[in-house]
Amino acid sequence: MTFENLRQREFKSNGYTLKLVPPTIKYAQEIYKIFSKDTENMIFWAPNGNFQSPEQTLINYYNRNRSNRSLMFGIFQNDKLLGEIGFSNVDEKNGVCHVGYWLRKSARDKNIISKLLPRIEKLAFEQDWCHKISLHCDSENIASKKIAEKNGYILEGVIRQDSKWPDGSLRDKLYFGKLKSEYK
Repeated sequence: MTFENLRQREFKSNGYTLKLVPPTIKYAQEIYKIFSKDTENMIFWAPNGNFQSPEQTLINYYNRNRSNRSLMFGIFQNDKLLGEIGFSNVDEKNGVCHVGYWLRKSARDKNIISKLLPRIEKLAFEQDWCHKISLHCDSENIASKKIAEKNGYILEGVIRQDSKWPDGSLRDKLYFGKLKSEYK
């Protein structure tokens, strides 16, 4: 199966439903509402304030999917959007991709991402298009660092002062990776 074949899929895993949600204004409004209620924590996912309005959210989703070959799944429980998990920067030629995720505040501290990450890895590693998944996080994002370590991702490097935050500070980024040969 190729990366493109995943676009029509929905998955159930550990009591959650992962489904592709098309970029619509309704979905953008829901994401904007989630982000605007938790700006302090959501800044790790959108440090440049890319979610300033529902319309801007929709534009960002359209541009992300078009420009860097992304495939993000909404995480739902009882039809409530809890967050997203999926791939960006998919490079089938070289067999690499980046995994990313976010959760609304009320869904955190429940190991949801650690429960779903193996299912997402399965989508990539058990197909022909991926031999390495990378996971990047801000050096101060302790939760994401723990998720990477708990799920067997290896710290491959620290990119110093890689991100400029809205307050003007320069932040380091941690680069983790997992090879298909390390997938269990």
